[in-house]
Amino acid sequence: MNGDFENFKEQVRSTADMVEIISGYVPLKKKGQNYWGCCPFHGEKTPSFSVNPGKSMFYCFGCHEGGDIFKFIMKIENCSFMDALKLLAGRYGIPIPEKQKTAAEIAREKQRDSIYSANELASKFFQACLTKTAYGEPALAYLAGRGIGKEIIAGFGIGYALNNFTALVSSLAKRGCQPQVLEAAGLAARGRDGYDKFRNRVIIPIRDARGRIVGFGGRVLDNSTPKYLNTAETQWFNKRRLLFGLDIALKAIRKSGRAVVVEGYMDAISLHAAGFDNVVASMGTAFSKEQAKLLQRLADEVIFCYDSDSAGRKASVRAVSIAREAGLKVRIAGVPDGKDPDEYVRQHGSAAFAEVLAAAQNGIDFQIDETILQNNIANLAGKVEAVSNILPFLLECQNEIEASEHIRRLAQRLTIDEGLIAEEYRKAARRRRQEQHFLQAITGAGNSRLGSRRGFRRKKAPVSVSRRKNCF
Repeated sequence: MNGDFENFKEQVRSTADMVEIISGYVPLKKKGQNYWGCCPFHGEKTPSFSVNPGKSMFYCFGCHEGGDIFKFIMKIENCSFMDALKLLAGRYGIPIPEKQKTAAEIAREKQRDSIYSANELASKFFQACLTKTAYGEPALAYLAGRGIGKEIIAGFGIGYALNNFTALVSSLAKRGCQPQVLEAAGLAARGRDGYDKFRNRVIIPIRDARGRIVGFGGRVLDNSTPKYLNTAETQWFNKRRLLFGLDIALKAIRKSGRAVVVEGYMDAISLHAAGFDNVVASMGTAFSKEQAKLLQRLADEVIFCYDSDSAGRKASVRAVSIAREAGLKVRIAGVPDGKDPDEYVRQHGSAAFAEVLAAAQNGIDFQIDETILQNNIANLAGKVEAVSNILPFLLECQNEIEASEHIRRLAQRLTIDEGLIAEEYRKAARRRRQEQHFLQAITGAGNSRLGSRRGFRRKKAPVSVSRRKNCF
């Protein structure tokens, strides 16, 4: 099988016309032996993106992105290597070698496909209820009140679930959807004949990066509870691996090199309606490594714009470390007056929200500020605790120059001798290296990240500056 796969991969590589494929994404013009165009991975006006058909390689002299045809498809389509390989094979009609699948694998694939199909049908039903029936008029009025018009409704596929226990189940049953499939998809709850899970709610389809509907979110039109109802976590709907709106925001994120991450899908939809096309939502406040990896393929920088309440600020502190570990530059945008992004942009307009993003704070500076707020730095113990809690963030700096600048500002902020904090930083760095070496020795895991904030805090030594009180 391995030999067959390697032959298949090389057949796709040799058959794929790199110039033809890339020309489908960006206009190319021949100059000498190479073809040139404006890079599709970052915004530019002067072409610096080069395609060498002889070597079957591309390279951008602006953003330094480069590679073969598989790397290009992975980057431009935000997909895995296998997905890129299959996409190119399908384009040139090259049969994909199939391994012998077990009965369980075949059943699982069949169920997955049936769920995707049921979700698509359900989405069309919800959209029709919103836009083509009188029952949807209150929902249309609600959306209009939030600045969401027909174009955004169509773009996100927003719909409405009727205030009826069997409307969706009955409609999809006529189209061949089995009750057990609707239950597995999270569209129906168990009963004698099943009943609709979503009722009298605005319905937002949740798609993966490839545009497949994997779940739904429903919001009430009044003040009843629960305000939001989401598809339950399943094998196909895992919020840690999804970013709401990524399929729509993908091109804007790639072009600008920046993604704006908010908490909820209504925040994202409202910001898109206000003209911010590079916004996605983490659908909650737990930004994950998987989500960071999705963005790292598309952007250099991420701006988190979570709610300004305590939960949102704590989530931002955690998100900074996760995004930085993925290699992203990070900033935090604080929404004034304790409002969420949706409410703020509706009350103050697009220009005001653009200023909020422009004023976004450096990620580590935000982490330091938040940590200091949690400690009483008016006394010695509070200063010691603050430094101890800030050290893990300093260890995440990309280089010593960056760390030194943060140490300098922290020393001024706490009126502590800069050399003392620098020494604590060096001690923490040594402990981290020792822990990494120990873990590698007992596990052979060369890529261990025990030095991350979580790993470091498992063994946190007290800060010794407390023994030199005269330095404060």
